Amino acid sequence: MQPLVYYCRWNEAKLRLRGRDEVSVWGELVYEAGSPQEWTQRFRYDLHRRELMRETETGQIIELLDDMGVVVSSSADGGPQ
Repeated sequence: MQPLVYYCRWNEAKLRLRGRDEVSVWGELVYEAGSPQEWTQRFRYDLHRRELMRETETGQIIELLDDMGVVVSSSADGGPQ
């Protein structure tokens, strides 16, 4: 889970964990926490593949993280058309 924690540090987000199993953790990334502009983004993080899936208003973004939480590849799914 360390790459996810680093990812949050680089992106100034806080983790709000909602669940965990053997393969993944999920919850919300909280941006601008404690301010009137606070906003959240739902996520699921695959612990084995270091794959972060974030939900956006227009679909999903899937990012592969390296050991230091830096995005090494990214793909967007705009959802059904």
